[in-house]
Amino acid sequence: MLYSSGISFVSKPSLFSHLQDMDDDSLVSISVRLMKVFRSPFAVLATCDRAEIISEERVSLEPFERLLSLSPAAMRPYRYSYECDEALIRLFRLSTGILSPLFGEDTIISQIGRALHIGRLSGTLSPELSKLLNMASAFGKRVQSGMKVRVFDSAIADEMSARLSGCGDILIVGSGEGARMLAEALCRSHAVFMTLRDMDKTFLVPPGVKAVPYEERRRYAASSDAVISVTSGLYHTFEESDRDLLSGKLLFDFSSPQDIPSGLGAVRVEDLGIELPERQKVIDNIAALSLAEASEYRSWLEREKASPSINEKAESIAYDAIRRLSGPLSRIGGEEGKAFRESVFDSVRKAVVSYEMDIRRS
Repeated sequence: MLYSSGISFVSKPSLFSHLQDMDDDSLVSISVRLMKVFRSPFAVLATCDRAEIISEERVSLEPFERLLSLSPAAMRPYRYSYECDEALIRLFRLSTGILSPLFGEDTIISQIGRALHIGRLSGTLSPELSKLLNMASAFGKRVQSGMKVRVFDSAIADEMSARLSGCGDILIVGSGEGARMLAEALCRSHAVFMTLRDMDKTFLVPPGVKAVPYEERRRYAASSDAVISVTSGLYHTFEESDRDLLSGKLLFDFSSPQDIPSGLGAVRVEDLGIELPERQKVIDNIAALSLAEASEYRSWLEREKASPSINEKAESIAYDAIRRLSGPLSRIGGEEGKAFRESVFDSVRKAVVSYEMDIRRS
């Protein structure tokens, strides 16, 4: 059985701060303390927009939330959970970036790899869970290298051209693919300004669009009729304190995560009420590939049950050794502690493999 239980920070960006500066030592410490509560193998997946436990049995999120200095009562509206096949297929889809606030981003691959690394250091994994995380990471890499996942649907640009037909100056905050597509579509009939964080990269700006420094966005917003944010940063481009500055202007927030505070009334992609065929095609393709990958993992599980391999047995014993030594190992911190944990894990695993090979040869 597989379960995924977590907290989504997408609708409450202020929670990002709990994970932004969390290093490996902190996550190992949290994992070791959770072992005293959770009685089955698990992994901790921490990203900029979620904190999740992937486990082989159902777990309560409350101990995890307390270790993250979060109030369990306050976190209830932000919790989610998946189980069995739904959790399995979701992990593969998650690894491709299509479930991230920034659709199609690829940093989730390294974050899944980090969950695997932390699980090995703390001894919370099983061979089955280790295999699953490895497969998810490899699947995400294959998908990202084999297709264009991060798409900004041209239907959004078409819709905005229609909505802003009577506007004057337009400020676009951002310089990524989506921002460039909108700027190119709108500059045909409007004066369009596009922000750049690095003014040496004016080659990113479409012909007919004026590049302006990101730091001067408020000055240009004040003289524009419409402001469109298409960024991918974790911090708000505008704040609640900009309410008077933005009053009476058309506001659109197509950023991931949300860039303009919801209280300012910006229109989001989902508010446009349009179909996104290019994005949906990516989602459909990845859904089919995820089903196939989940089937491959289940087949691997069946093969392992029928005839466990030496490597899987060795890995299982190595995880058990790390768990049993978690107390003494916790007293060794920093890089020395991580290196020692890795040394113990590898030494035990290699010793078991050597022992089993000797038996087979004799």
